[in-house]
Amino acid sequence: MPDTDIELGQSSSMSKPEHQYAESCEPEFFYRDANTTKGMTDHPPSSPSSWVHVLPEEKDDPPKDSSKDESSTKSVIPPRAQKPQSRPSTDDMDPKHLKAEHRNLRKEYEDTRNELRSAWRENREQSLELRDLKKQNAHLKESIRTSSDPKSYKDQIMSERRKFYEHVDMLDDHIAHLKHQLEKTKLHMDQLTFQTREANEEKAAYETKLQNLQKQNARLNEDLTECRDDILRLQPPSQIPDSKIAEEYSSLYQQIASWVDDEAEDTQSMEARLADLATDKETPELLKAYLDRDLIRLTKKYSDAEPLVLRYIIQLHLHRIILADDIYLFGLDEHNITMLRSIEHAMEALEPKRGQNIHPSIIPISTDMFTDTLTIQRWRSETLQALSKIDGFQSEQQGQATIVSKDLWAALTYLLPELATDGESGWKRLHETVTTPAVQLATNMRFSTSCYRIIAHLPRNSSSSSGHGNNNNNNVIYHPDIQRFTILDVATQKVLRQDSVLKVAEDGRIGEHVMVLQPLLLRMQRDSHGGIALCKPTVAVKLDEPMAKKAKGVRALGALSSWFGGEQEPARS
Repeated sequence: MPDTDIELGQSSSMSKPEHQYAESCEPEFFYRDANTTKGMTDHPPSSPSSWVHVLPEEKDDPPKDSSKDESSTKSVIPPRAQKPQSRPSTDDMDPKHLKAEHRNLRKEYEDTRNELRSAWRENREQSLELRDLKKQNAHLKESIRTSSDPKSYKDQIMSERRKFYEHVDMLDDHIAHLKHQLEKTKLHMDQLTFQTREANEEKAAYETKLQNLQKQNARLNEDLTECRDDILRLQPPSQIPDSKIAEEYSSLYQQIASWVDDEAEDTQSMEARLADLATDKETPELLKAYLDRDLIRLTKKYSDAEPLVLRYIIQLHLHRIILADDIYLFGLDEHNITMLRSIEHAMEALEPKRGQNIHPSIIPISTDMFTDTLTIQRWRSETLQALSKIDGFQSEQQGQATIVSKDLWAALTYLLPELATDGESGWKRLHETVTTPAVQLATNMRFSTSCYRIIAHLPRNSSSSSGHGNNNNNNVIYHPDIQRFTILDVATQKVLRQDSVLKVAEDGRIGEHVMVLQPLLLRMQRDSHGGIALCKPTVAVKLDEPMAKKAKGVRALGALSSWFGGEQEPARS
């Protein structure tokens, strides 16, 4: 070991001067202008053709240490570049020989420089190896010094033994804990096994009970099916509720108003068409049947009444062609209608009459449901519903609805020529928005066992005109009619309300009826004495006096001036 340490120390002391010597061997470059005699510089001249490479002067060898080993020196210090031999004078050489000589010198210089760099890298690697050897040497010295002290070695052994025994004790405790946990786990597994066995026995009992209940449930379902079939045989066919009929009815006339508002925004050309309605030979017969002189004069007086006239024409045509009471079922041909009506008349003549000789104590409900009339209505409802499922009837109904839409579209385009620019898409929108819902409504009304009626004219009864003199004009609108009808002012397009400020005559008259925009919908009672109103009618009215604006603020108390001693004004509603 001492010999090794001494040898490494010698190598370490040799590294620094050898490294310095290796760096000193790095070649230097100098430039000299061949065209001038001035001194050399380390910056290149402006013309590359005049560059001349001058080797640096040879430096003296560094002093050698006599104590260094010759072999170690040879392994670390690279061989020095040999001093260039003297060359012949260049005065006698021509330029070609000079260039060749310059190339040879440049090549020798590059080779020498590469060798020097390679030697420097080797020296660097050997220096790193030497540093690692020094670190290993230091560790070995520390290990030798520690092992040479017996007391410290014994203490170290005792410390390691103590740690070992402590680790063994800890492992014994851990093993005892695991054994205790194992016993607890076994006990818990036995309990779970017992509980699982009991659960399986209960499950088997419940499955047996479930099978018995399923069999019993199947028998009950069979009995229930039989009872349901018996009940269905006794019950009347499914009835379409009045609420659905009323909802479809109101929706139809709302869609008519929406279509007129969307499609007929500009009605200026309608006035000229109405003026030539009586004389123009191209006027559609549909318009001649629905428009009279009073409506034409109305549009001249009130320019805003033209959309109302369009709504009136549409609803009147739909009622006449689709929704009329005398239409058995829209889309059904005359031959089938005649046959079905003949069957109904034959059913009325059957004997004995139903509903007779039934004591109320036996069937404690109205015997009207067993009469021939209700029986015929049920038969008609089921028969028409069955016909509606036939493909031929559906196609026939759609074809007739298309004809209605095209005829109505032709009449409307005559009044409003700008609608014709939409072409086929125009009448298709009318068909989808107006005609199709009307056909659906008429079909549902015929499917019901109830009887519905649509009153296209202004409904009038004795209560609306009682106490108002002997006026026999049915077009007069009185103030109490605001509760019975939905009244629309032709001049302002506003709906009259109970609190509207109106000029009321002594007999209660407020204006004159002009047209019905939405007819009254009634469900007729079975005793044929009147009906129940499902939808109020909407009528357009020409007021005797324009509707005034409501007073605001303190002015609203003018009607109560009698409180302060003044004369009370006539009440206005």
